[in-house]
Amino acid sequence: MSAENLVVLLKKILILHQNLLKLSEQKTDILKKGDIDALNEQMKEEQKYILAIRQLENERITIVDKMLGPRVQEKTLTKCIEVASEPVRSELAGLHEELVKVTHDLKTVNELNQQLTHQSLQYVNMSLDLLLPQEQNAGYGNPAGTKEKKQTRSMFDSKA
Repeated sequence: MSAENLVVLLKKILILHQNLLKLSEQKTDILKKGDIDALNEQMKEEQKYILAIRQLENERITIVDKMLGPRVQEKTLTKCIEVASEPVRSELAGLHEELVKVTHDLKTVNELNQQLTHQSLQYVNMSLDLLLPQEQNAGYGNPAGTKEKKQTRSMFDSKA
């Protein structure tokens, strides 16, 4: 029974990862356009998927613990495939391959998005440097950087 529950759960996780991949691909287009408001909305939507994946992942851990038992140290999907009976075994292997592919694609798209974000930040910093140049003193000055106080004398040097 645990193996069937694992298959159902992995299908849900796969669907969430596929939807997250679609969102990441949309984020690439948003980053290219530079639409900050759409980017904020996109990130909020991604957070919902990440939270759902995290909850399902916790459920997966408990199912795998029950399926493999306390004696098995490495609680991986490969070990679950080895333990499962044949009709479920092939389905688990297929889900494993699909999850690996989707997570690899997701990693690639996220790396591209990270590079686009970094380039955008570099452009913004360069633009700010052009608009707000740093003042540099071209003349001679006090090397310590402190200004000397000039004593001003009044026009009349008198004591009252």
